[in-house]
Formats: sequence, C-alpha cells, structure tokens
Amino acid sequence: MADIDALRKKYFVQPDDTEPPSEPLPATFSGCLVTPLIDGAAYFNDLAAAITPLGTGTPSENSAQFIYITGWWVGFLGHPPPPGRPPRGSELPFSLDGYGASNLMIDVLKAKARAGVDVRVMGWISFSGMADYGVATSSVRNKIGIADINLSTMASIRELRNEPALADRACLNIIAHSAGASHTKLVLVGNGTTATGYTGGLDLVNDRHGAPPHPAGQWHDVQAKVQGPAVLAMYEFYRNIWNELRAREVRSFRDGNVKVASHTPGTPYLPTRNLPTTPVGKHHVQSLRTVPRFNYKSTNLLPENQKISFAPDGLFEVRSAWFNAVLTAERYVYIEDQGFWSVDVMAWLNRVLKIRDDLKVVLIKGINDPNDPPIPAYANVALWNGLLHDLNPQQRGRVRAFLRDVFVHTKSTIVDDHWALIGSANAYQRSLYSDLEHAVGLLDEEDALVRQYRTQLWGDTFGLIGPAEQSRIADLDQALHVWEPEWGTAGSGVTLPSNVVPLTLPTAETRLTDSEQDQHDRYYDVDSRFPWGGCLP
Repeated sequence: MADIDALRKKYFVQPDDTEPPSEPLPATFSGCLVTPLIDGAAYFNDLAAAITPLGTGTPSENSAQFIYITGWWVGFLGHPPPPGRPPRGSELPFSLDGYGASNLMIDVLKAKARAGVDVRVMGWISFSGMADYGVATSSVRNKIGIADINLSTMASIRELRNEPALADRACLNIIAHSAGASHTKLVLVGNGTTATGYTGGLDLVNDRHGAPPHPAGQWHDVQAKVQGPAVLAMYEFYRNIWNELRAREVRSFRDGNVKVASHTPGTPYLPTRNLPTTPVGKHHVQSLRTVPRFNYKSTNLLPENQKISFAPDGLFEVRSAWFNAVLTAERYVYIEDQGFWSVDVMAWLNRVLKIRDDLKVVLIKGINDPNDPPIPAYANVALWNGLLHDLNPQQRGRVRAFLRDVFVHTKSTIVDDHWALIGSANAYQRSLYSDLEHAVGLLDEEDALVRQYRTQLWGDTFGLIGPAEQSRIADLDQALHVWEPEWGTAGSGVTLPSNVVPLTLPTAETRLTDSEQDQHDRYYDVDSRFPWGGCLP
C-alpha cells in the first residue's frame, strides 16, 4: 500500500497552491473508483450500458433516475454536408452504438424522458458570436470560428424540445465569457441508488468513435468514468451551471428563419440531491473547475456577459492542480493534448526541468483538429518563451515532442506514475482562465491506477493492443526508453511505430505581428484575468 497521505500532500492542491490564495480548495474525495476510458468507442459503450436500463421500471423508480448532459458541442443530428457529397463523420446523426447505427441518441433521450427519467441537456452557444448584433456579429463570429458547431447544437436542442417532456429541459448554454466557451463535456447518470459521472474530452458527436488500432485521421481521446463520493462535486458543478442559466434573461438566436430561445421561462430549477457517498474504491479524486472572470475594457463596444454568480471572481482550480503536480514532478511529466499554446504550462515545465536534474518531459499531439484555427505560430511562442528559451543543452535534451497521425483530442497529464489529470481543459491559456472546464486529478491508495492508465495510454500510441502487450511497458524505465533511446533502459522490445514522429521544437523566438497578437489575446487564447474587448472586432 502507498502512503496516500504523503501522496495527497505532495500531488494534490494544498491551501497555499490556489490562485488567488483566497480561492477555496477543490472538492477532494476518497473512496472513489475511476476508470479511464480511452477512445470514443470505450466511452460510448460504457455510457450506453449506464443509460439503457433507465426508464424501464415503475413510474416511481423512473422518476428517481436522471441523465444530465452538457457539452461544447451537442451534435445529435449532425449537420448538412456540402452540396453533392454524402454525409460523413460529425455530419451524421449521433448514436452511442457507432457510425450509421439506428439507435440514435436523440431518440434514446426522448424515450427516457417520456418514461419519466429526468433528462436535461445543455449545449454551449456563443452568446456574443451567434446573437443578432448586426455587423459586429459577423466579424466576431468569423474570428471565433464556431458558427457551424453552434448551429449544429441549436438544431439538436430544437429537436429535443419537440418532445414535450424535454420542452423546458433542453437548453442553449449562454453563460460563457464573451470570447470563451462552456467547454465542459460532463455526463451524469443516476438510477436512484447509484450515480456515475463522466468527464473528459469527448463530446457526443459522431466522428468521435475511435478505437485502437487507429487508422490515420481517426479521433483519439479520453474520458474518465467516476464512481463514488466525487460524483457529488460533479453533480454540483452541473447544477450550478444549470441554475445560473435558468436565472438569466432568455436570449434568442437564429437558425435559418427560426428564432431559438436559449431556454424557457418554464425551465425547472435543479435541486440538490442526496447522492450515494459510500466508498466504492481506493481512488482519491479532486474535482477541478475553471470558471472565468468577466473583465471588460472601459473602451469596449463588443458584447459583454455578466459575472457568474456562483463564482463572481472566477475559479482556476484546474490551473492550481496542474501547476502543483508539475512542480512536484521528479521522474517525468507526460502531456497529451491538441496543442501547447499555454505559456504558463510551458513555463511550469521550464521551472521543474531546472529543479530536477533527471526529469523527462514528453509532449504528444496529433494532426490539426479541423475545428481549430490554424495558428501554429502561437504554439511556437509558448514553446520558446515558456519552455525552451533559457534551458541549457542538458535540460533541453530531457524534452521530447511527438506527432501522431490521428486527431489527438486528449486533454491529459501524467506525473511520475502517481498523479493524473483527465478532463476538458487543454494546455491553453483559455482552459486555465477563460472557458468553463472540468477535470479530475487522481491518486490511488494502492498507487496502481495511474501506472495502469499510463501503460494503456502509451500502449495506444505504441500500437500495443490489450493488457498482455501493454504489460511490456509497465516498467517505467523501459517505457521511457521507447520514447528516447538515451533514456531509461532497454528490454521492452517496443519501438516507436512509424506513425509517431518526433516534432522539431523551436530553436529561436517566434515574433507575432501586432495584429496576430491582438487576435490571439482577444479571440483565440483569451485570459479572463485581463480586461477584454475594444472598439472594433
């Protein structure tokens, strides 16, 4: 058994780690069971197994059950392809059962709601980019680049409302920062006696059905399944967002010739619940949130949103947990992400590389997400100014970055085979300070969970299918040797596959033009701690 008290003191957020110092500590729980679900197929199969039994009992039993969903993108209906081409990927209606399956999620949710299950869905929409503000809207919308995604979400919410039992329980989430998003991908499922929470990088969109071995161009991602006392904190975060939205003035958005309300005056309050708190495992969890501040320039003429009442000064718990764990790392830090734009995250790595003489850093990303703006210069700025600019050759030699030939949509960090972070927050400034995010920080009384997760996640990259193959990299020194032959020790017999290639890190400073810097700060990677806005988009 591990010394869990020592692990918690070292890797979990402590009172002096919070930002600002007066921010409350993240909700922390023991007695949990966390299952990392690697890739969409694993997550969607697990979610289907949790949802399928609901609504099949007596009216009294069904009324105690719930399905609560919030996402950056609710793509239940897909969206139309370009003229003359059949739909594919995210353009197809979503089913938990896979591409082209007839058991569509939107029909499942309608049926569960009709049976008396409390089904609620929130899909994010940019109140600033999608509302009818005239000429400014088109410019802002083009900068943020979310119109197609938001229109897809609007169509799904409209269709859910066609079911009378969901008419007041399918909402467009409008409470984000002006240039931010509600980026959480939370699903909560309860059956009256137990509750399960899911958090990670996976929205319910049809092109996310990935599974190893991955063909080139497939999506790769991770969702954490959480059971036990920590689900209460996940539920409370969902409840706070739902009730915040319910209390707001209704806003209307245009979907073609139809105006779609963000929510209805009849949207019901979401009450507290007495969720089960009986220990179900030996995992320890910190439930971590990002909630933005709302600072605007005195000269701002762009759309403004009001503060979020349950966190008027913002909450930066993801940032605090990430910072603390990275700075305590001794053997390695592994970050798998869409990109590495955050100067802060890169600066933490710079700092710990100088503290620990043998620490290794591995960064891995995939081909560009088609929903992301093509802005590699910003990543080079963060990698150079934050991570590399003043490292000596020995320190730089302990950093490696790699590119996979799939869409790596994961947002996960692993430290020392002890601590892991899984959630919706990317290695971007906006994920630390501006978007609504959720993640879980993980430890294990037996100190086995994170090592097992690491072997599964690295096994996915190395093309090792199944526990027997993945056991070849259970030894950390042998696993590090796969990434770099000068590291660790040989013996696993595993080599990097040809579809995982080293990335060349910047060797000199990248300078942005004033216009590029303005676009970065105002739209692409916003930091809500600083005043936002201006006279023109």
